[in-house]
Amino acid sequence: MGKKRNTILIIFIFMLALFWAANCLAQEVIDRIVAIVNDDIITLSQLDMAAAPYRRNIEESQESLVRKKELTAQMYTQVLNQLVENSLVVQEAKRMGIAVDDADVDNAVENFKKEHDLDQEKLEFGLAAQGTTIGQYRERIREQILQSMIVSRAVRAKIVVTDEDIKAYYASHDQEFKARKKYHLKNIIVRDSKDLSTVREKLESKIDFSQVAKDYSIGPNASSGGELGEFDISSFSDEIKKALDGVGKGQYTKPVDMGNSFQILYVADIISQGQVQEEVKKQIQNILYREHGEAQFKKWMENLKNSAHIKLML
Repeated sequence: MGKKRNTILIIFIFMLALFWAANCLAQEVIDRIVAIVNDDIITLSQLDMAAAPYRRNIEESQESLVRKKELTAQMYTQVLNQLVENSLVVQEAKRMGIAVDDADVDNAVENFKKEHDLDQEKLEFGLAAQGTTIGQYRERIREQILQSMIVSRAVRAKIVVTDEDIKAYYASHDQEFKARKKYHLKNIIVRDSKDLSTVREKLESKIDFSQVAKDYSIGPNASSGGELGEFDISSFSDEIKKALDGVGKGQYTKPVDMGNSFQILYVADIISQGQVQEEVKKQIQNILYREHGEAQFKKWMENLKNSAHIKLML
């Protein structure tokens, strides 16, 4: 009886071993290696996780099935390349002795929650909807911080932006940095040429524009002296822009024919909306740092790839 029981136990253990082996084999097939980066590996499950948001966008698009398949293949190739680059950055960070503390990750997560008005429960719910756990999210944040640190040390520290670079950029993008103007306007509206003649006579006699508006304007703002407020006139009609062209502070325009009435505009003030020179310089410097940084990063990454053992098996 004891021998029989032992035989059954051995068979049971053997069956468990077979089930475990088959299960491991199935997992290997499902979660196969898609890339080797030096001593690191990237698995299909890692790739699927990174590609999930982009895959969802493609699936929900209005593209044809054939086009969706093409876009998905292209996307997977791009995401895999990004994972390879991430792996190289992490490896290089370890070589240089750069590490990210848990406190830094905590701060980054808290900042993200504040920016998007999330509590911990909402954050974890959103991550779960994307098929990501809070642990996986924290590791992704850790890698991003690590990349920022190593890029800053290996790339940005080598970037030099000179005053000549800034001047050259300004010269080729001067329209972006020119001062914009706001006009503080008042107006007088009259019905016909007779009333217009009376108003012009009063204004030429140096009577205050606001007083003339109160006395003769038919506009709804007459009681406030024709007050309109401050405007960026870029959105005004060409006719109004033309009337205001060359009119300075304390001056009024020629009459503008509005079809069933006439309007005279008064420029109470012109307010410059341009940035001061130092702010413009800083803005251009940041732009050039970013552009040079991207170029330097590409070169640096190419050097890492060229000196690494990379095998793609997607």
